[in-house]
Amino acid sequence: MPLEIEYVTPSTGAKAGYHVVTQVAIDYEMVATVATVASYLSKDAKDGGKFPMYAQQIAVSGLPDNGVDAREFAETALSAAAPSDGGMLPSMNRYSFAGAQIVD
Repeated sequence: MPLEIEYVTPSTGAKAGYHVVTQVAIDYEMVATVATVASYLSKDAKDGGKFPMYAQQIAVSGLPDNGVDAREFAETALSAAAPSDGGMLPSMNRYSFAGAQIVD
């Protein structure tokens, strides 16, 4: 399911509001999941066949449980709130979509 949240794309500064996980890679050795996220201006732009405004890979710690869809796991992890204790992961873009709404 796509994510909806306003996101300023780093390459142009333009705002994208609709984000789709297009690929998921599982790293069993590092116990991490890497999602490729394509960002679009809007759902209408995506549905209209427009190209994404920006695409990036975001690593999240952990692996999906057995029987859990890897894409669903990634979407849930990407929309999770950033830690409030000030601790951040080394990945600069890890919490780019924190607080996003998962939509149909």
